[in-house]
Amino acid sequence: MQGLEQLLLGVALAAYLAAAVLYTFGLAFKRREAGGLAFVVLGVGFLGQTASIIARWVEGGQLPLTSLFETLVFLSWCVVLLSIIADRRYTAQAAGIILVPTAFFLTAAAVLMYEGPRELREELQTHWLLIHAGLSVFGYAAFTVAFATGFFYVVQEDLLKKKYQQVRTLIHSLVVAFGTSLGLYVGYVIADPTLFEDALGNRVYGYSSSDWTIIGVGAAVGLAASLVIGWVAARGASRPSFANRLPALHLLDRLSFHSVLFGLVLLAFGIVSGAMWAKVAWGSWWEWDPKETWALISWVFYAGYVGMRGLANWRGRNAALIAIVGMFLIVFTFLGINLFVPGRHDFN
Repeated sequence: MQGLEQLLLGVALAAYLAAAVLYTFGLAFKRREAGGLAFVVLGVGFLGQTASIIARWVEGGQLPLTSLFETLVFLSWCVVLLSIIADRRYTAQAAGIILVPTAFFLTAAAVLMYEGPRELREELQTHWLLIHAGLSVFGYAAFTVAFATGFFYVVQEDLLKKKYQQVRTLIHSLVVAFGTSLGLYVGYVIADPTLFEDALGNRVYGYSSSDWTIIGVGAAVGLAASLVIGWVAARGASRPSFANRLPALHLLDRLSFHSVLFGLVLLAFGIVSGAMWAKVAWGSWWEWDPKETWALISWVFYAGYVGMRGLANWRGRNAALIAIVGMFLIVFTFLGINLFVPGRHDFN
């Protein structure tokens, strides 16, 4: 079964890479047929990844959401599903330029740390895992869509106002941030820090000086590569004609807002179900564990966005900028906490 799962993941990974290239080519050269082919290839990858998740679910007996590998696979699956919906329902094909590469790198990162199903701790052998973790991760994927569409809103508005230097700066900054983060994460995977329990019983990572060196080198390589790639991408996307290839501003604003609402509802149910699970497993509704605390902070942040949109008419650029900033909060909540802050919500 594991061999089949790995094969299906490999198919998905190759399809996501091809779809990312086709989406980029189609938008850069205004080739609709490339975008259509990208959607078909993306669908093939999505079906392959769905089959791999089902295969692991059958083998393990429950939704695979108990390790970093499994969570990354599920997150990338959610991102692709929402990307397909954005393409079909909102005709926002441009969002695929961010969402599909994101899904590819999430899947690639998962493949690097592949591990077979393992025996779960008793507290994880419950239906609460499916409800709490599944809803929370799906919510993170929705916020990713809000980020992608918010980002393109700012790009589109600046292009229409002929602020081409701002477009170059924004795109270059995004690529550099993404590339450096990816290099940092690859460095972490290669370093493989030691896992141990602290005095409070929390499972934490111990980083040696050599581990930090490897992580630093990974970040430096990612930074160097992204500086070059970002410069090329920024030059291409800052051309006046690029504005004609992006969705209308009102469409991007609506999709970003709907994605935030969807993510907010999912994360709310994820937090509430987690509190109910904690009561059953640990006897307490809330313990201010770093993961649950930052999940609550993220929810309050996006709830504030929704409130300001309704009360202070924060729409358009203001809303888009909030969606962009919020993504960094989500990344820290989802991944940063698990890697660098001790707590019960680890992937081990």
